[in-house]
Amino acid sequence: MGDYVTDKRYKHLNRNSALPLYYQLKEHIKEAIVKGQYKANDKLPTEEELCKEFSISRPVVRQAYDELIKEGLVGRHKGRGTFVKKTADKHSLFKDFIGFSFEENVRDLEKESKIVKVEKITDPLIAMRMEIPKDSELLHIIRIVHDLEYPVSMIESYLPVDYFINIEKYMLISIDKTIIELIESLYGIHIDKAIRSLTAMKISKERADFLHGNIDDLVYEIETQYVDVFERNVILEYVTYLVSKMNINIEVNRKQSL
Repeated sequence: MGDYVTDKRYKHLNRNSALPLYYQLKEHIKEAIVKGQYKANDKLPTEEELCKEFSISRPVVRQAYDELIKEGLVGRHKGRGTFVKKTADKHSLFKDFIGFSFEENVRDLEKESKIVKVEKITDPLIAMRMEIPKDSELLHIIRIVHDLEYPVSMIESYLPVDYFINIEKYMLISIDKTIIELIESLYGIHIDKAIRSLTAMKISKERADFLHGNIDDLVYEIETQYVDVFERNVILEYVTYLVSKMNINIEVNRKQSL
């Protein structure tokens, strides 16, 4: 990894400080990540390298990395080491997703996800939200998006079965296509707009199980109603993000005076 002191990624640890050594090391590594000196997926120094560089013990380094893992900045790959997580990419994807130009960001999100559940259900509340008869049969699809080995978001999609006969079979043989691409190419339905809302709430038990969260965790839920040219709600989708794994930064540019 080179000389961590001379390349300015790290600073000397102050042994006279009241701050524990692990905390100082954690903050130095965090600063390097935040400033972009380490990029997403970059491998971080090994415990042995940091021990040698700073003349500290393995437990100190391990505790620093454990704290960074808790903060969602880094993750461990068994047998490979510790890596910077794709935090910035996920935040960007989150901000893109709540926008209204949905073609690209839906494709990116679905591409990064894995289908974990497909079932046919009836749900009067979902049906009411979609403005269809309450006993309508719905296809319920659950996807999970991972960052390294950690689940970071959950996507739930509801589609009226009457609109999309056998779509679940086409999904299995067309894994390179998004749901929107499938319904537009196979069923002649054109989606005209997406109506989105963002809500903060406590996580449900099912979502906590899928996202490895705790029952009292807070989540951001993005509801999207995909509406076709005939003003029908053809897809209702919920994307759930754990608040603890998100850190949204918004840049506001000052308006230039004329």
